[in-house]
Amino acid sequence: MFRHRSFWIILVITAIVWLGVTMSEHNDYPLEVKVEWVGYDSARYVVTHADTLLPLTIRSNCFLAIGRYQTVKHQRYQISVTSDTVIKVGEALFEDLLNQFAFHGTHGVKSSTEKLSLSLVEQGSKGFVPQLRNVDFDFAEQCGLSGNPTIEPDTVWLYGNPSTLSQITEVATLPAHLTQLNDSCLITLALDPIWQRHDGLRTSTDSIRLFLPIDRYVEKSFTVPVRFEGADNQMQVKLHPDRADVTLWVPVRDYDKITSDMVHLAVDYILDDNSQTLPVRATLFPSGTRVKHISPSSIQYVIIR
Repeated sequence: MFRHRSFWIILVITAIVWLGVTMSEHNDYPLEVKVEWVGYDSARYVVTHADTLLPLTIRSNCFLAIGRYQTVKHQRYQISVTSDTVIKVGEALFEDLLNQFAFHGTHGVKSSTEKLSLSLVEQGSKGFVPQLRNVDFDFAEQCGLSGNPTIEPDTVWLYGNPSTLSQITEVATLPAHLTQLNDSCLITLALDPIWQRHDGLRTSTDSIRLFLPIDRYVEKSFTVPVRFEGADNQMQVKLHPDRADVTLWVPVRDYDKITSDMVHLAVDYILDDNSQTLPVRATLFPSGTRVKHISPSSIQYVIIR
């Protein structure tokens, strides 16, 4: 009984040793690496051919070969391109593979494939300036725009058959309501996916970024002279009163920079015997400010002959 048990123990140990020695020997093992082409504009180009598998033979021991298989099973070898590309399968590519997949301990790599290639066909294209459609702004109290909004990108490209592209006249945003805006912000707005209503069309982007320069505003008032602007420069006119109060909404950051000489008020002569007053209007005021009100809003005049 003891001899029979010893025999099986020795047999198992021998098998384990043999298996360990065998798996430690260097042999050739087949391996397939998945290839992913990146970097090119997938909306602008149509892929007509792409090599997506790279067959390899690696020389390694069995333990490392199993590890290599598990590594490449869940990863892809990425190749960055911008146009049609043919890559020679050789030492440079093998070196890159070894680094990307950490094939340490490998004693040689070869492939039955001589090249990897990607073929692209450029589609027709048409550019559009994105339009804001039904986008409402609701500012917090005493806040407002302090400059012109900007849109990025300033051009949206559609790609596809030229005859189909000719049917598209504009690219615009979907409706949006932006509420309680109280500081400068960058907002992403979705585009109306008009390209989805036409077969074979693609877009460079499905959204735009809208930058809104927003400031907090406060009131600032001045009393300034009112000028008379008439068609006849020789006409002498007496205005009563000849000065008016104007109240501006000004950005808090510019409050101290804005002075009365930056604001001009005027009346325009209107040939109307039934009217004894003329409306006062602001003909000049600083950029980024808004006129809240002018008092009086109209003044009397007398023509001195």
